Amino acid sequence: MSVLKTVRTRLVVLLLMGLGSIPWSIYANDEKPNIVVIFIDDMGFADPSCFGNPMIKTPNIDRLARAGIKLTNFYVTSPICSPSRVSITTGQYHGRWGIHSYLNSRSANKARGMKNYLDASAPTTAKKLKAEGYATGHFGKWHMGGGRDVDDAPLPQAYGFDESLVHFEGLGDRIISNTKGLSKAQALGHGRIIPCDRFDRSKIQVDYTIDFIRRNKDKPFYVRFFPNDVHGAHIPAFGEEDNYKHLSDNPYDWAFLAVLKNMDDHIGRIIDEIENLGLSKKTLIIFTSDNGPSDGARKYLQGQKPAGFAGIYRGRKWSNYEGGIRMPFIAVWPGHITPGSEDNSSIMSTLDLSPTICKIVGVKVENNLDGIDRSRVLFGTPSDRKPLFWQYGHPHSVLKGGLPKHLSPTFAMRQGPYKYMVNPDGSEAQLYDLVKDPSETTNLFDEEPSLVATLSKALGQWAHDIGYEFDRNVNPKKPGPMIAVVAGNQMLNFNNRGDVKGNHQKLTFDGSNFLDLSAFRLPKIAGGRNLQIKGRIHSQSKNGVIYAHGDHQNGYAVYLSNGHLTFDTCIDGNRHTITSDTPIPQGVNFEASWNNKGAMLLKINKKLVGKPKQVGVLTIEPVGSIQIGGDAGIPVGPYNSPNGFFGTIENLTSKHPIGS
Repeated sequence: MSVLKTVRTRLVVLLLMGLGSIPWSIYANDEKPNIVVIFIDDMGFADPSCFGNPMIKTPNIDRLARAGIKLTNFYVTSPICSPSRVSITTGQYHGRWGIHSYLNSRSANKARGMKNYLDASAPTTAKKLKAEGYATGHFGKWHMGGGRDVDDAPLPQAYGFDESLVHFEGLGDRIISNTKGLSKAQALGHGRIIPCDRFDRSKIQVDYTIDFIRRNKDKPFYVRFFPNDVHGAHIPAFGEEDNYKHLSDNPYDWAFLAVLKNMDDHIGRIIDEIENLGLSKKTLIIFTSDNGPSDGARKYLQGQKPAGFAGIYRGRKWSNYEGGIRMPFIAVWPGHITPGSEDNSSIMSTLDLSPTICKIVGVKVENNLDGIDRSRVLFGTPSDRKPLFWQYGHPHSVLKGGLPKHLSPTFAMRQGPYKYMVNPDGSEAQLYDLVKDPSETTNLFDEEPSLVATLSKALGQWAHDIGYEFDRNVNPKKPGPMIAVVAGNQMLNFNNRGDVKGNHQKLTFDGSNFLDLSAFRLPKIAGGRNLQIKGRIHSQSKNGVIYAHGDHQNGYAVYLSNGHLTFDTCIDGNRHTITSDTPIPQGVNFEASWNNKGAMLLKINKKLVGKPKQVGVLTIEPVGSIQIGGDAGIPVGPYNSPNGFFGTIENLTSKHPIGS
């Protein structure tokens, strides 16, 4: 029996069993389809107009939607770039490869317990398709290793790509759009470097993509276009943002809309080329994004809003709420995918793209993948999916959403309509019915205790399998009262002990209440990392702790002692102190710093208190939590715990290294 007859026979059996709904044409035609994957950097769910952009149209992305299927329950595996790129490349959870957050310098990667690059032994779609005779190319952002000071990362060719052109966050041929990045790239070597303006990145990458398609039009090809136009900073061509000033009073919107339009234009060039070459009917185009729109706290603190749209969804980039991980998704394949169709029930993930593509082109799908074949969904048959899981946050990343309501727990999972979220210590447990409550407004924790227990067990097992720290014995607890405090130009949720009043702009303490940061969120201090704590205090007592972390063995604290403002650091049991010569007035600005050279200093109203003191650096991390307004653990300073502060602390910020 011929191979074709065998396949037909098996298909008939599946149909009779009620299990098969894969279109006949895939198997009836020996010609393998071309695959084009467009993976946008930082595009929110509602940035394309076909998904709800309230300001402008994206006509070429909309062309794709009219020609194919939209999925509205499509997810990435992380609300940040590098992990999402690993999952779409491999079909596996990024944590299996030690990449939990964005790849940075060697020291920052090490501090967060991360690898410097994706291991070249990882299974990739490109390797599998290349083995089947496909021409393979990657043009655009890489960010799976290489760049900064990492000069030994494998080139894209090691992952199965015949040709590539990346940005500075990768090696091999690459484009660089700033002078500083150019010199660093030249020092790293490994490929040709093309200087360009930032707004020309997509033009150059699409030029390469089109050239690749033209040269391989007579054989099957797999090509990825990964633009980063809508990743900040948004820098359009001169004068382009003027076209959008009438749409918004937010300057960040103007530049964003200009670069979004530019990117849409270049996506249109790819579509046009495929049509002009007569390749539309044998080309599958997949379009989605790596995480939600940017959400830095700095813009909110300046009274502005970051650009980009997450639609009805809560959260944005750096958040496990839906706005950070639910992405726009379109798949187009004329003659196979129903044009203008939409699936609002099937759940799909970047994990699924590799096995789905492999299934469509007839490549064996291994059983070691976390993703599953979802070709039936693309071809119009909605179906359920096994649970999806997420981990994002400490200890691998401290980048967080810019608003308190965007600050999500570290772990999340979705099973059917339900989304469950919790921290590794069991805190802040939340359960949402996303069908009834897609904006995640009503926590069902109290209404569904048995479901919470079941999902918590499943999430803990997944975390254990991947290798994440997760206390599987602790009982989950719903969120208690919290207040967000600015740390490193972003927000961190502190537990509110005793009803501290106010917000990050002004906190009011009565001597018995305080804030503390959960242990799993603690920044790393040891090893010579810069530390800065500053704000304005108005005290109604001569004593009281303003900010403390650690204990009298290893730690630091800013406090009042008989009216004197004091900054203590403790290293291996040795205390070092800087204190004001006289009692401070009720209202003063202060700054306490401990730099990476081991020097500590204290400023009051911008004036140094004495001279900077050279004390060295911590060699081990402080124990206990960070506390504001008291020191309820083992005290850092020579005072009795908790030594509560009585008064107000305004505009308090702490800065720790982002890479920690």
